[in-house]
Formats: sequence, C-alpha cells, structure tokens
Amino acid sequence: MKKTSLSFALARFVFLSCFALALISTVLVINYVVDSAQQQQEQLIKRETTAISNGYRLFLKHRLTLLTDQANYPIMVQALMQPAANSGKLQDFMADLTILGHHYQQNLLDFEGNIIFSKQDKESPNYQNEPWLADLLNNKVTSHIAIQKLNNNYFWCIAVNIIYNNNVEGILTALIPLEDIGEQDILQDRLDVLMIKITRNGKELGSFGKEKHGKKHLIDWPTIGLVFSFTFDDSANNEELNDAIIKLSSLILLALFATSLLAYIFGYRYFVKPLLLLSQAASELHKGSEFELLQDNIRIRELSDLFTKFNVMTNTVHERERSLKLSYDKLSKVNEELILSESQLIQSEKMASIGVLAAGVAHEINNPLGFVKSNLDVLDEYLTDIKKHNQETNEHLTKETSQEWQAALATKYDIEFIFEDIPALLTSSIGGIEKITEIVQSLKTFARIEETTKSKTDINEGLTATLNMVNNELKYNCEVHVELDPLPIIYAYPSKLNQVFMNLLINAGQSISDSGDIFVRTFQLDSDIVIEIKDNGSGISPDVLPHIFTPFFTSKPVGEGTGLGLSISHGIIKQHDGRIEVTSEEGKGSCFSVYIPTKLS
Repeated sequence: MKKTSLSFALARFVFLSCFALALISTVLVINYVVDSAQQQQEQLIKRETTAISNGYRLFLKHRLTLLTDQANYPIMVQALMQPAANSGKLQDFMADLTILGHHYQQNLLDFEGNIIFSKQDKESPNYQNEPWLADLLNNKVTSHIAIQKLNNNYFWCIAVNIIYNNNVEGILTALIPLEDIGEQDILQDRLDVLMIKITRNGKELGSFGKEKHGKKHLIDWPTIGLVFSFTFDDSANNEELNDAIIKLSSLILLALFATSLLAYIFGYRYFVKPLLLLSQAASELHKGSEFELLQDNIRIRELSDLFTKFNVMTNTVHERERSLKLSYDKLSKVNEELILSESQLIQSEKMASIGVLAAGVAHEINNPLGFVKSNLDVLDEYLTDIKKHNQETNEHLTKETSQEWQAALATKYDIEFIFEDIPALLTSSIGGIEKITEIVQSLKTFARIEETTKSKTDINEGLTATLNMVNNELKYNCEVHVELDPLPIIYAYPSKLNQVFMNLLINAGQSISDSGDIFVRTFQLDSDIVIEIKDNGSGISPDVLPHIFTPFFTSKPVGEGTGLGLSISHGIIKQHDGRIEVTSEEGKGSCFSVYIPTKLS
C-alpha cells in the first residue's frame, strides 16, 4: 500500500474541502451574474426597440404631414374639379413635387377612386380594391397608411383625402419604398449589432442589417398588420461574460493552491517535523547510542505531552539497560494509552462544541443533517480502524515481519472497502450540506430585517423563498405547481410581501383536506405585476366571501385562526398601491390574484 505524508494528506483534505466550497460559491455567483446580465440586456433591448419603433413612426408621420400639405394646394382641387383644363398645370406642379427631397410615385384619385394623374411613368396599383379607400372617400378618416405590393416590391402607401367645402373631392397618395424606412441616420450605427425584419401574416416583407443570432423582440403595429422582429447580436456580451467567468475561476484556483500550500507548510511545521524528531529519537534509542533529550517546545499540547513522556521513557531506558525489553513493552503500553486518550479528548471537545439547533427550522434541517451526521460517524469509525491499522503496522512491521502479515492485517480491518466507501459518503454529505445551504438562504431571504424605506425587490425571489419556508406545511397533502415569468425589479417592502405570500399559501394548503393542487403563477399585465395563487380546495361560500378582509373575521374553528391574516395582507398590498382580487366557487377552490404596480411611489 502506497503511503503518504501527514502534511500532504492535510493539504489534500484542505484542497478538496475548499474546492467543494469554491465550486458551490462559483456556481451561485455565476448564476447571479448571468441572471443580472440577462435582465440588463432585456431592459436595453426594450429601450432600443422602442426607440427604433418610435423612429419608424416618426418617419411615416413626417411624410404623412408633408403629403397633407401638398393635398391642400389649390391646384389639387382645381385638377379634381376640371381635370382636362388643369392637366398641364398639375403635371408641371407634380413634376417638381418632392417629399423631403425624394421623388416618390404619387397618384391623384377622384371621388370614385379612379386615378386621374400619376407622377412617374410607372405601373400604378388598383386602389379601388383597397378596403381603406371607402373610409377616406366617406370622410370617416382623413389619412391612412398601409403596405402596398407592386411588381413584387413592397411600398408604404400614404394616402390623404382632398376636401373642398367639407366634401371629399379626391385622394392624394404616395408610394414610398419599404426599405427607405431603414435608411435613417439614427439606425445605421445600430445595424452592426441588430437585424430588423418586417413581416405580415408570417411572411417576410423586408429586412435591415446582416443576419444575426441572439435574443429576439417583437413589436406589433396592429393598425397596419405588421410585426417588426428585432434580433440583437449577443456574441459580444457572451464573450465578456465568458471572460469574467474564466477570470473568476482562475482566481479561485489560485486561492485553492495558495490555501493548500499553506496547509502543507502548517502540517509539516506542527505535525510532520515533531514526528520526524520523535522518529529520529526512537531510532537512536533503538541503536542504543547516546543522544540529547527532546526539547519540550511544541505548541501542540498532545505532541508536547508525548515528548515529555518520551523523555521520561528515555531516561528510564538508559537507567535500566538490563531491562530493555521490559521497558520497551511498557513504552508500547503507554503509547497506546496516549493515543486512546488523545482520541477520547478530541471526541469530547467535538461534542462540547456542538450548539443547540434553531427550533424554527429544525424539522427541515434535521433530515439533511441526519444523513450527514450518519455518514460522518461511519467515516469516523473508518478512520479509527485506519489509525489502529497504522498503529499495529508500526508495532509489528520490523525486519522480521513478512508481507503475509501486512496483507492479513489489511484484510482484518477491511481497508480496501473503507477506501472505496469514503468517496460515496463524502458525496452524500456534500449533498446534505447543499440542502442546508438552500434552506438557510431561503430563511434569510424570507426573514430579512424590515426596512423603513422601500428597496429594490425581486418578486420571484421572495416568492421562491416563501415557498421553501412553507414547504413543510404543504408537502404532505398538496402538490405545488410553480410558473414564474421574468419580472422587472421594483421598489417595495420585501419582507412584508413575503408575509402576504406566506399567508395566501398557508390558507390555500389549509383549504385542501386530503390531497390537491396549488398553482402559483407570476406574470406582468400592462403596468402591473400579477401574483396568482390558486387551489382546488373547499372554496369560500358566497356569504363569507365579502367579509374575508375584515379584521378578526374568520371561518375557521375557535383556536385555529385569529382572522387577521387576510386583513393584514390586504393592508400591505394597499401600502404598495396594489389590490387583491378573489374568485372562489364553493367545493371547487379559490384563486387570489395580487396586483402590484411596477412604478411604485
């Protein structure tokens, strides 16, 4: 069996322990960083797409305004009233007519929708088949913007009516190429990291920018029937995020190696070096040569005691040379007693350092602690056997000891099985510790110190922590279904909201007698965040439903409720400028919907 030094074993133990802790911490930190980056990116994408969409609307609005001004020119009315007499004037006038410096195809329609003049010698669309023409001719609307297909090309069709004496005499239209809307200066710099597609009924009409792969955001123009699809290139963000993760991992590995090196130096100085001195002294004693007594300057109390005993033993050996064998037997016995005393002392100190667990979370923590303690107890027994194995090996492994004896001793204490079983025990123990960490973190999130002012609050985080806290109340007869949509961060009182969530969840669980389901859902509706808690329990009768938020009103038996839970919850939501809506059907269940504005005062 390959042997290793105590300092190396200690350094390896410290490295593995720190590596496990660092791995857990790194995963938590990376998850937090990734979530934060994604939230910031979502906010940036929303601002960018809104700005671009507003720019598109402004593009069309400017051109619609200019077309309206052109429709008000007297020549337009004259041409509609007397087409033959004014055709030459109209042709000269519209030849120089531009919209923001661009010569677009423009058509003048009479009161029946027929084209009486078309600027530019190009094919014109048949406007009489367009559904919006009737609204313009009947003066229901004064202008209209639509998408027009002509010769397999798509155009923005802008139309305004021409009114004379409160009557619609005709319509002036302009066809602007679809791609002109993407040639604004404000969009050119953004097209390096952005691709925009314009679709109608699922069919792509045009696109701006190169093909990109990343997050998509849609903006709907229902009046025109268009959908703008914005695709943002997230490769740069991913590279920065990966670079940060690599740097963080490098720092953690460097810290691990530094900690392991310090553990190795510490183990060598305080354990290995004294043991080497003791081993050297024992070798000199075995040879019978003269040597100086060991200096009792060791900081480790047990080793200091061992040095003192060894010095006493050495004097006795020199004084009784004739009884060397008897002294050696006594030394072995004293050594065994010292090792046993040391083991008992360490165990006593370990037991004395264990405190009383917090009563509030004992039920949830006892299970993972139970199997962690059981695994560690078994591991302690294994280590005791290893100590005995090493002890007896040191006692008997002399020059006359055969390899058969060593193999029999290893079989006696089942050393091979122990080395195979220890990794599984450690893995199980780490899993239990991770469960405890999750419970404690949820407890911290749920029971955070109440603040006098509102702070940034993640509704999903608080609701998740509350679900973990009330899990013991629900898990025996309820199956909880959770669906949490991404929500914006708001300013609120997080601990008060957690109190509301806990009250609603416990009420839902108590309404289910044998077994049932609880559905927890969050989503954003317009400017409100909605938290929906629904159960299929006993429901609330119609005569009780109007009174559920009244203080001290309760439908539970005496001693099972104070009647303040829903009243306090109602007050907390009012404090956040929100509301609670309840729908219930007796015998089928209830649904509580909490509405919280995203822009709280």
